[in-house]
Amino acid sequence: MKKIIGLKVKNLREQQKISQEDLAFNLEISQSYLSKIENGFIEKIDFILIQKIILFFQIDLQYFLKEKNNDSTKENTSYENILVRIKKTKNKSINLLNYKII
Repeated sequence: MKKIIGLKVKNLREQQKISQEDLAFNLEISQSYLSKIENGFIEKIDFILIQKIILFFQIDLQYFLKEKNNDSTKENTSYENILVRIKKTKNKSINLLNYKII
């Protein structure tokens, strides 16, 4: 799954003729980190980064949840598992943002 997301990010970037440096800057990550994502070396991509990618390219989350297979599009079988993980990551992020140091 991680390679699929990375390839999709790379495809979006290349379709819009955006350099890795420019996209990384807009996503507030390093160019080397973006390269690792695009090449499938990053195991987990957090919800906040996915959200930034979605907003930057003005796409729907469904784009990452569908997998191309033999020129036809099929729903990824782990769709529900992905949504559960995204919700957990989002909740953790919200909890961290709400955490106050006394």
